[in-house]
Amino acid sequence: MIRTVIVIAGLASTAACATITQGSDDTVTVTTQPPGAVCEIKQGAATVAFINPTPGSMMVPKSKNDLSVVCRKEGFEPAAGTLSSEFQAMTFGNILFGGVIGVAVDAASGAMNDYPPMITLVLQPEAFRSEQERDLFFDTLRNQLDEETDAAIARIRELCKDGPGACERQVEDAQAARLRQIEEIEARRRVARVLSA
Repeated sequence: MIRTVIVIAGLASTAACATITQGSDDTVTVTTQPPGAVCEIKQGAATVAFINPTPGSMMVPKSKNDLSVVCRKEGFEPAAGTLSSEFQAMTFGNILFGGVIGVAVDAASGAMNDYPPMITLVLQPEAFRSEQERDLFFDTLRNQLDEETDAAIARIRELCKDGPGACERQVEDAQAARLRQIEEIEARRRVARVLSA
């Protein structure tokens, strides 16, 4: 299969704008579950790249503008997500169905206007063949989320140097992000289309 990453012409000309920090680029990889989707990437209002098919990587100039990603694949609902330009050294939480990637912790990283190196979008089937197939899909997402949250909290407790109060707030932020994503998973489960139902 031929993989195409199309970077829109004229993107490099934005490097002189005041919104770009240091004029350097970030490499961002877009993956989807399942792979083989076509994704459009925007920086602010401007389309900067297409990835066809996923997974694929692109170079984007550092900017105060977030990156928005929309991926499509036949037989699946479109998935959209956002990569914040204020990426911190430690993040967790792949995009599930939308929103901003992960939760930012460890503000002492010093990174300015850096995008996360990877975004993963989960493409939900337009319909499931049975309730068991539906539940397996959403249960798998919950298990992945639990694993990522536990790993992130372990990293916070191992690496956080900001004092007990600040470190505990980072743990609480990670736990709150997990709860928000669980709510999204369960809301999607309730309205998912099941062919045999």
